[in-house]
Amino acid sequence: MIVVGEAQLLGWLGALLLPFFRLLGLFSSAPILSQRSVPVRLRVAAALALAVLVAPLSNTAAAPDLAAPSGWLVVASEALIGFAIGFVARAVLAAVEVAGEVIGLQMGLSFAGFFDPGSGQANAVGRLLNTLSLWAFVAANGPVLLVAAVVRSFEVIPPAASFAGWIGQVQPAALGAGIFELGVMLALPFMALLLFVNLALGVVSRIAPQLNIFAIGFPVTIGAGLLLLALGLPLMQQPFQILLERLLAAWAG
Repeated sequence: MIVVGEAQLLGWLGALLLPFFRLLGLFSSAPILSQRSVPVRLRVAAALALAVLVAPLSNTAAAPDLAAPSGWLVVASEALIGFAIGFVARAVLAAVEVAGEVIGLQMGLSFAGFFDPGSGQANAVGRLLNTLSLWAFVAANGPVLLVAAVVRSFEVIPPAASFAGWIGQVQPAALGAGIFELGVMLALPFMALLLFVNLALGVVSRIAPQLNIFAIGFPVTIGAGLLLLALGLPLMQQPFQILLERLLAAWAG
């Protein structure tokens, strides 16, 4: 007769719940996986199904007492790890959107924001790059890479291990610098070209002051920006994908 004690049941429950909360943290912050269009029940069910598969491989050293305050701290740490991995991908997409905001501002598409700063609406280029970055994220199997990163993270930082030591190991400052580098890399060519266009318009306004520079400048800057967007959009996917894979590899080992 097989006898299962209370301690053994709690151990099994802890070995299942710790990976579950780490995956649930990922499903709460990752792009696409945390969209409002994805029902909460579906996210919880997917995290639970993945936790059942990952639990035998998670190498839980000792199941904490979930009824004690220390057990709740361990659960919060697990959720924070998954949330951090998903937040990395979201930060990369945010860098692309901010680059689009800067490009749209240089093109003059955010000029209405100077008259109504409280509108809080992104310009067309920011929304375009945000949508395209989401498509590129899906095309590069981004959600699958995130789930794989969380699974690999169990080897780098086992459940119920020290979260502070892991944070010091991955060096978040270097990861943040990489995200900032991506935003500058995407926006800098557009800013340089549009700055040259504005300088040319300034010279024209000095040579022919009778011309209405606003009537001429807006179509020229918007047209130049759209032309550069059409030429540069196919080249944006590669640095975006390389940085995303590098960040996920750094966070998940």
